[in-house]
Amino acid sequence: MNALLQLNEEVEKNQKDFFTLDKSWIERIKNNALKNNSGKYRTCIHKSEKDSLHEMLIVHTSAAYVRPHKHRINSESLQFIEGEGTAIIFNTDGSIFQSFKVGEPDSDNTFYYKMEKDMFHMLLIESKFLVFKETIKGPFIRNNTIFPKWAPDGRNQNEVGDYIRNLKNLLEKIVN
Repeated sequence: MNALLQLNEEVEKNQKDFFTLDKSWIERIKNNALKNNSGKYRTCIHKSEKDSLHEMLIVHTSAAYVRPHKHRINSESLQFIEGEGTAIIFNTDGSIFQSFKVGEPDSDNTFYYKMEKDMFHMLLIESKFLVFKETIKGPFIRNNTIFPKWAPDGRNQNEVGDYIRNLKNLLEKIVN
């Protein structure tokens, strides 16, 4: 059996009982992210969507749009390995509740956070790549991820561009 099952152009899934990651793995999935229109790629370290714990090594390029979302049932944690970005937590109306810089452990940025369920959030990627490990309770149920009406769904790049520019302007005003 192969160590990986390719689910689609963005996602591969572990098939072994013992699994390791190294620097060459990260380089490979960074290259895979560059090949995707979405600018995203992930290795699911867990073996099944039914597993009680889901761990994923994720790469987003600077071109990736992380649509604001929340999880109805599960909390999640993110551990940043490489790159830099801004995590944004939203109020239910789409206004910014909190934002903070995220990045690798040897930076001055937050390199780990855990968030409880029902909090709208997103990442803005501010480096060529943002590499992180996400951990969330399984099983995966697509309907447990909620997307707000106040943020673009990602199909219209002009809408996404306008939305991101507006967020960055709002963040500048908060910082200054």
